[in-house]
Amino acid sequence: MNTEQHMGLDEDRDIAALLRAVGARPAASAEAMAAARAAVAAEWHATVAARQRRRQFTGWAMAASVAVGAVAVWLVRPLVQTEPQVVASLARAVGGVEQNTGDGRWTPLAATEAIESGTQLRTASGGRAALRMANGVELRLDSRTLVAFADSSHATLKSGAVYVDSGAPGAAPGRDFVLDTPAGSVRHLGTQYQARYVNGDLQVAVREGRVAVERESGDVVANAGERVTLGGGEVTRAALAPNAADWSWVADVTPPFSIEGRSVEDFLVWAARETGRSIVYTSGEAAQQSRSVTLRGTVEGLTPDQAVQAVLSTTSLQPELGPEHIRVRAAAE
Repeated sequence: MNTEQHMGLDEDRDIAALLRAVGARPAASAEAMAAARAAVAAEWHATVAARQRRRQFTGWAMAASVAVGAVAVWLVRPLVQTEPQVVASLARAVGGVEQNTGDGRWTPLAATEAIESGTQLRTASGGRAALRMANGVELRLDSRTLVAFADSSHATLKSGAVYVDSGAPGAAPGRDFVLDTPAGSVRHLGTQYQARYVNGDLQVAVREGRVAVERESGDVVANAGERVTLGGGEVTRAALAPNAADWSWVADVTPPFSIEGRSVEDFLVWAARETGRSIVYTSGEAAQQSRSVTLRGTVEGLTPDQAVQAVLSTTSLQPELGPEHIRVRAAAE
């Protein structure tokens, strides 16, 4: 055993002897134990109260931060709201046409006024309108029609009839336009069509191209020369010629065609497409003259048929308007 271990044993013996001499510690009195318990309980209650105050303050702080955030959003909201955008212009109006820009008032639509997003248009009995959308699509509204415009490629037909012309096939790709109705959304695939919603029934007539009517129960596709009626849970189809009487109202509000500097052929192509006819030249000479003659003036205010008669009367060509064709002959024939 080394010196350090020997010294440690001696110290342990001394401490043991001291403890035997002192004896056991006296037990605490009942009063002292009660006082100790009371002090511990008081300290515990103080600690719990402090924790509750901290939690309550945290809750108040969170609530206050939410309130401040809500006020900040309310204050900033007018600054970030999207301003109305110009979605269309009025190309021609016949009879009564009114607009409601969202303030509940219906006012006459002036020829120079731009149509903004959120605007509703309605036509009176005998009233019709032709619109040129900002994306190039042309719309025509029949009498007793109510339409709401979301943007330049999206509108809602609430009642009446709308004629949609997205341009000649292949002429201007990408002209998207969706017409919502209570019976489904009509999406064109490069076409001329009219959608008429009356008494819960939707009729979609296709003059050129194709359309798809998107519904929850399944899409319905209609092709040129076809009229599809959706109503009462049923879908019915019927043939409809491009020059049928169903299209006659469209010609009453045709936007003016600018003939200045255009050839007779350009003008005839426009007139034929507007009336659902085809062009027939009775001779090569008539066809050549239609391509070489340049026009001057205007046909504003005239229907396509009236315009054909008026324009060709200023040339050496003579028109013959039939149900299906515009026949053109040279004066010398």
